[in-house]
Parts: sequence; C-alpha cells; structure tokens
Amino acid sequence: MRDEKELWGRWKEKGDDEAREALIVHHMQIVRYIAGRMAIHVPSSIDIDDLIGWGVLGLIDAVEKYDHTQDIKFSTYASIRVRGAILDQIRSLDWAPRSLRVMARKMASARERLRHEQGAEPSAAAIAQALETTEHHVEDAMAQLQTAQILSLDDYLPSEDASETRKIDITRDGRFPGPEEQAIEKERQDRIVKAILELPEQQQKVLNLYYYEQLTLKEIGLVLEVSESRVCQVHSSAMKALRKAMQGG
Repeated sequence: MRDEKELWGRWKEKGDDEAREALIVHHMQIVRYIAGRMAIHVPSSIDIDDLIGWGVLGLIDAVEKYDHTQDIKFSTYASIRVRGAILDQIRSLDWAPRSLRVMARKMASARERLRHEQGAEPSAAAIAQALETTEHHVEDAMAQLQTAQILSLDDYLPSEDASETRKIDITRDGRFPGPEEQAIEKERQDRIVKAILELPEQQQKVLNLYYYEQLTLKEIGLVLEVSESRVCQVHSSAMKALRKAMQGG
C-alpha cells in the first residue's frame, strides 16, 4: 500500500477522494474481522454479509471523522465505529426479547453481589446457582447479550429503589426513531467513542480484549500478566468512567 500517512494527508488536507477510497479499501480487514467475531453471537436470521455491509458504513464514518494529527491509532478508532454501526443495526431489529433483557438485569445484579462476597469474578455456574437456574441458561443469555454490551451503557436508568428501567421504555414513541431521537443517538455514540479513547491505555486494552476479542477475565490476566482480580478492578474502573462520561459527569 502507498504510504498511509501520505494518504491521510491527501484526504484530510486536500480532499482527495482517491486517497479516501484507498484508505477504506485498505482497512476493510477491520470490518471483516469484527463482523466475523460478532457473527458467532447474533441470531441465525442475520447473515454475515449484512454485518459486513453495516460495518462498512461504520468504517466510512471513521475515515470521515478521524483526526490523523492526533496520537490515536486509526485501527482503534475504526474498530469502535465499525462495531457501533453493526450494533446499531442489530438493535434496530429489536431481536432481543424482553425476557432476555430481564435476565440480563438479574445476572448483572447477581454478578455484582458475588463479586463483593467473593472478591473475584464469579463463574457462570456461581451465577446460575444464585439465580436458581442452569449454567447452560446463563451461558446462553451471556452469548446473546455479548454483542450489545459496550454501546448499551445508558440503555438503563437507575431508579431511586436501585431497580432499573429501560430508557427506551420511557423515551421512545412508536416503532421507528424520529429525527430528534436519531440526533440524540448519534451524539451519544460520539461521546462514548471519545470517552473510550480518553481512557488510560490499560483500561482500553482490557475493554478491547473483553468485548472485542471476547476473552475471559482470566485469559486477559494471562495476556497482560496481572491477576484476574486486577483485571476485574481495571474493567470496573473503565466502566465507571464510561458511565460517568455518558451521564455528563
């Protein structure tokens, strides 16, 4: 490939469409990789070609908005945009039934309680026992929910009694979002992308390995050469920072 730095300069500084196309084609591998990983966890009715098509829209958006003068790798920035674009389309299909979302809230509550009691990340078996269900049921729910986790930080609003209410239940009117809702959603995406890129390097790595590479906390600990409990701490800190950013804190 021609010098990528030169291509960015031609596109961003001179508006060279040929350079823009070359950048998109060169980075298509990001789309194929992410689509391939996500295809494992989406409903069978969604074809991988659909995921790739949606991901390309995210890649184009990334090329349009990337600031090549900043010290941020394009692959990191583009991965977030591509994954976000795919998740937006999956979410718009409303494939996750309410029962699955209820199960997600129960698992999150059980996981947090067990973390506090055990001082470590609980296993699926432990969560299943706490919920009086089967390990298979918990693992199946985790698999279905995995693709929606990273960009769904503010889909739930905590109420005064610490229970959770879906934001979509109190803000959405009708099956399709209007222009105002689309603008709000776009602003939310921009904020979370910015927030992720501003996290410390270790927190970015943990989020990338957990949500993109789909490693377990134990496996991440081996990669980063730290304990599983340390990975859990870093993950929790990262999520708190992102939630704070999404709440405008």
